[in-house]
Amino acid sequence: MTAAAGRRTVASRAVSGTLDRLVPALRAAAERLAPVRRVPMLAYGAYTLVLFLGFLLATFPHELALRRALAGAAAGPVAIEVRDVRLGWMLAYRIGEVALLRRDDPATPLLVAREVRAAPSLLGLLRGRPYPIAIRADVYGGALAGRIDRRPPGLEVDAELRDLDLERHPGLRGLVDGSLRGRLSGTLALQADVLRPASASGSVELRGAGVALESAQVRGITVPDLHFRDVRLAARMRNGRLDVSELAADGDEVSVRGDGTVVLQSPVAASILGLELRLAPEAGAPEGLRLALNLIPGVPGEGGTRSVRIGGSLAQPLLR
Repeated sequence: MTAAAGRRTVASRAVSGTLDRLVPALRAAAERLAPVRRVPMLAYGAYTLVLFLGFLLATFPHELALRRALAGAAAGPVAIEVRDVRLGWMLAYRIGEVALLRRDDPATPLLVAREVRAAPSLLGLLRGRPYPIAIRADVYGGALAGRIDRRPPGLEVDAELRDLDLERHPGLRGLVDGSLRGRLSGTLALQADVLRPASASGSVELRGAGVALESAQVRGITVPDLHFRDVRLAARMRNGRLDVSELAADGDEVSVRGDGTVVLQSPVAASILGLELRLAPEAGAPEGLRLALNLIPGVPGEGGTRSVRIGGSLAQPLLR
C-alpha cells in the first residue's frame, strides 16, 4: 500500500465515523421538528374550513329555504309569510316579521310577530334534528315566548303570551263591530298529531286586564260601552273539542260567568258553539244597559240577571 492510499483510507474512515455520529443527531432533530411543521398545516386547514363554512352560511339563501319549508308545512286555509331572515349566533334565525294569514283574506293577518328569534337545540343538531326550537317574538306591543318540539308524528307546543295590546291587533276588528281595548296574557300547551289535527289535546288560559268595548253594535243596535277590570278564560282541548271550564269577566257595568264547549272546525270561524252565560248588571249600570239585557234572548233571573245559551258558529252565533 502506498502512502497516498493509506492517507485516503484514514480520511475515509474519519468521514464515515463523522457521518455515523451526525446521522442519528439529524434524525433526532428531524423528529423534533416534524410536529412543529405538522401543527401549522393543521391550523391552516382548520382556518380554511372555518372560512369556507362562514362564507357558506353568509351566502346561503336562508329566507328562500325557510319560505319553501313553511309553504310545505302550512296547509289548509292558513299561510305563513316571513321577511328579513338572517342567521345569528349559535345558529339561531332572526326574522324581521312572521305573518299568519288567511288564504281567503290575506289583507287581514290573523297574527303578526316581529323581531322573531328561533333557536334550535345544539344537542338536537348533533343528533340530526333541530328540535326543540325556542321561540321569542314581539307581538302587538307584548312578548311571546315558547318552545316547539316534534316527535313524529306528534308536535308539542308550549307558549306564553304577555301584555298583547288588543287595540293594535287588526284581526280582531272583523270579529268585533266596535272599538276593543285592553291587554291580554295567557299560556298554551298543545300536543297534536301532524296527520290528524282533530286529535289535538292541551290546555289554554287567557287573562285580560283593562278590557273595554266601546261604540259596538249588535245587529245594527248600538250597545252601551262596557269596561272590564279582569277577564279570565280557562279551557282544555281534546279530540277537536274545547271544553271551557271558566269564562268570567268582572266589569263596571255588567259581570259575566259562563262555561260550555266549542267543537273546532276548519275554518275556525265555522266552529260550533255550545256555551251558557249568566249576565248580571252591576250597581253602576246605566238604564240603557239594563234595558238591553232585558231584550237579549234568554231566561230572566233575580236582580235583572239573564241566563243565555249561545249556539250556532263562531262567525254567526245564535242567542237563545
